[in-house]
Order: sequence, then C-alpha cells, then structure tokens
Amino acid sequence: MDFRFGFLPASWDLILKEANKGQGLDFSKIDLVSAAKSMLKYGFKHIEITLDVYYALPGVITEKTIDKFIELKEENNLSVSVHLPLWSLEPSSFNEHIREASVTSIVETIRLVEPLNPEVYVLHTTGALAAEYSRLPFPAKYKNMILQYMNGFAAKSVEEIIATTEINPKKLAIENIEFPFELTREIIEEYETSMCFDTGHLLAGYSGNYDFMEFLKMNYDLISEIHLHDGYRKTKESGVIIRDHIPLGTGKLPLKEFVDFLKEKNFKGPLVFELSFEEARQSLEYIKKFI
Repeated sequence: MDFRFGFLPASWDLILKEANKGQGLDFSKIDLVSAAKSMLKYGFKHIEITLDVYYALPGVITEKTIDKFIELKEENNLSVSVHLPLWSLEPSSFNEHIREASVTSIVETIRLVEPLNPEVYVLHTTGALAAEYSRLPFPAKYKNMILQYMNGFAAKSVEEIIATTEINPKKLAIENIEFPFELTREIIEEYETSMCFDTGHLLAGYSGNYDFMEFLKMNYDLISEIHLHDGYRKTKESGVIIRDHIPLGTGKLPLKEFVDFLKEKNFKGPLVFELSFEEARQSLEYIKKFI
C-alpha cells in the first residue's frame, strides 16, 4: 500500500532558509509555495500548512498564496491539510475575552484556507494555560476539577467554531496534546469530530499514561491524520527526561508494529512529519525499511 507522507512547508527551518537568501534576514523573500515545490522530489505526497505563520509573519500567507497552493496541489496531485493557529490562543480559557478571541482567530483562518479544500483542519482544543495547569503539583482530584472546568470552555469553543464556519465536524481533527486525553475525547465524541493522533506527544506522556499500541487501537476509528515523530519519557535519578519532535528511530516509537497495524487497517489518512525538513527526510528514509 502507499502511505501519504507529508511535511510542513511553513516550518521555521524552511522559513529562515527562505528569508536568509541575501544579506541578513528578510521575511519579505519568503515564498512557501516555492519552498514546498522544491521538496516534492523526495517523495512527499501531502503538505500541511501551519497557520500560526499567518499572524506571526503577516504577508507570508495571503489569498494569493492560497491560490498558488491550489495550483501546486492540482499540478502535483497532492493532498493538503492545515494546522489551525495555537500560539497565544487558549480556546479553554475561563477569561471570555481570551476564549472568544481564540475562536475568532481560528474561524478567520478556516475561512482563509477554505478554497484549498483541506482534507482536515488540525485543532488544539486547549492551549498553554491548560497545559500549565495539567502540570500543577496538586492532588489528582483537585487538578482534575480544574481541568474538567477548562475542558467545558474548550467544548464551547469547538461548538462555536463548527456553528460559525458550518464545517463538517469530521474535517476538524482534534489533536492529543499536553492535556488529559480522556477529557479531549469527550469533546471529540460530543461533537463527532475526528482526531489527529500525535505520536510524539503520546510517547512523551503529555496526553496521559498510555501504552502506545493500546492507545492506537482504542482510538483508531477516530483518526483522520497522524502527526509522525518520535519521543520518549524516561525517569532517571536526576529527574524525568522528556523529548518529542525528534526523528524516527531516536525515541520509543514501536515503528514496525505501528506500520504493520496501519497496513492491516489500510489507513488512508496522511502521515505528517512534524519535524525540520532534514529530520523529515531522515525519518522518511528510515521508515522505508518497514514498508
């Protein structure tokens, strides 16, 4: 079977490479479509556009950029997904001004990329504040109360995003992040969305204490996209060491078992390397041994 491996043309290593073509950094020189085109020769069949760039570097992603991506998609028979903004946003905030602004930003970018007809829109339903609270050294019952409280605001945000954009909920792929996945899954089930399975986040223990393959099998029917990178969580005398977003083969991902399961299930969704481009190339070569 043919897996569709993807990469991020708006990753910071490619952006800085584009901006550094002359003397010093000049972000006006960034051409994400040109950068993406130069990478297709390595066998990638999917691209995921990260929309935080829309706010971080105004002018880099415009309606004209989207039109060029549409041409690139059609000329090369590519599939496309987008990662909705997450930097500085908190859809689970109990501060209504912040929560509403987060929803507004997400809705705005969905409308920007609608002409691309993305396969999925990857969404973080919680942000940095919720992640910070999930690390609090409180007794479990008190911490769970706080996180359930924030998850209620996240659910409200998802409801508003779906209602405002009239998006097919299945095209909203909610990612497992640094937040208890049992709470995230409640939102996925309530609003009948799909899921983006982030392998490194799970291996780092961000989403809870799960066995990798058991988690995959338990949630497989929800998964529309996979963010593929390695990771681990190790306890040593010096403390807990956590790594994610590292190349395949450098962490604890049970790659052969993982690939065999996806083959058996005839997985059709994209597998997007959330890595620097060189790390993505390295991981693509590594995974070929198992396919």
